[in-house]
Amino acid sequence: MTRGTRTNRNWVLDADLSAAFDRIHHERLMQTLGNFPARGAIRGWLKAGVMEGGQWAPTEEGTPQGGVISPLLLNVALHGMESAAGVEYRMQKGREPGTKSGTPVLIRYADDFVVLVHTREEAEKAKRELAEWLEPRGLRFNEEKARITQVSAGFDFLGFNIRRSRDGKAIIRPSQGAVRRIRERLRTEVKALHGANVAVVLRRLSPIVRGWATYYRGAVSSQTFKSLDAYTWRLTYKWATRGHPKKSKPWVVQRYFGKFNKARNDKWVFGDRESGAYLPRFAWTPIVRHVMVKGAASPDDPTLQDYWATRRRKKAPPAMDKVSIQLAFRQKGLCPLCGETLITGAEYEPDDPRGWIDWFAAVAKRLHKHHFVHRRDGGGDEKNNLRLVHADCHRQHHEAHDRRTGRKANAPVGSA
Repeated sequence: MTRGTRTNRNWVLDADLSAAFDRIHHERLMQTLGNFPARGAIRGWLKAGVMEGGQWAPTEEGTPQGGVISPLLLNVALHGMESAAGVEYRMQKGREPGTKSGTPVLIRYADDFVVLVHTREEAEKAKRELAEWLEPRGLRFNEEKARITQVSAGFDFLGFNIRRSRDGKAIIRPSQGAVRRIRERLRTEVKALHGANVAVVLRRLSPIVRGWATYYRGAVSSQTFKSLDAYTWRLTYKWATRGHPKKSKPWVVQRYFGKFNKARNDKWVFGDRESGAYLPRFAWTPIVRHVMVKGAASPDDPTLQDYWATRRRKKAPPAMDKVSIQLAFRQKGLCPLCGETLITGAEYEPDDPRGWIDWFAAVAKRLHKHHFVHRRDGGGDEKNNLRLVHADCHRQHHEAHDRRTGRKANAPVGSA
């Protein structure tokens, strides 16, 4: 839609809806649902009211933002938005479905959307027609954010900046707003960790780095990753010197920085000398280009199960540490202690940086590396002596072993 020298959609209406979840018109939504079997339950949810400070208040419009069903109800309310913008599709036998030449293209995610058109006049017309279509549904544009611009000048969508270069290439990078937010998140976290030990710092920052890098690994992010690594290094260095005001800078560097990652020739990695744990770098996450979904393929289509299974097998693994990825691959994604999948639902990837950060934080708590031959019995950290297991399975395994041997039980922390 935005790449190629021959494409004629050179203008974009970049907009979102103002307080969309709070203003959905209930009766119009129920009309759209038609004879859906669960419409009575949905009406009950919409009219249930809210409790705040012990007081009940009725809900005359909208759905709770953050409610599990709210995104689905918003999608129902906005059904038909593409037609209102003038989008038309061609369906030809033997060809993938696509938009007709000369018509706009609308891409929407929840209440955030863009409309790609051929001229500025078409963009203004699409905005007027969409405003008229939205009004009876209780919705309207967020005028402060709505703008019309050329694709070559770039626009932001879902945390990415998208623009077309002179040679027709689509350049997709993390947006300046997204970079500003992650810097603020890192700065706030480190500031709150003044006085904490290095293990806590690593536990808090590692999911943030891995999660954000994983979300943006499909874009042109290499320079952004390097810039964020330099910024994170400054934050951790300041944290370390603040914690030891009477120590020299060489002493601080020796204590907290070094070649913790044996696979990287980098002596400035922030880590813990006692445990060997370290903070991953953004730039260690490889750039993996996103592969477009074929045509109108849907994960809910039972005839396309093989297509989606193959796609999931080929997708790049999340940016976990290299040993964990190798162990998970060798174990075919199964825990050897219980036989169940290591990460339930891992095929459903989060769709925003916060989701990826939470995903990595949860995985860090759920998975441990188990030594087949315990370290107390002479076992080492070689990959052939390691197994990736559920944290609960790991704990139960050690408790059972200690009961059999009469040893005092010690809960494992990350490894046996």
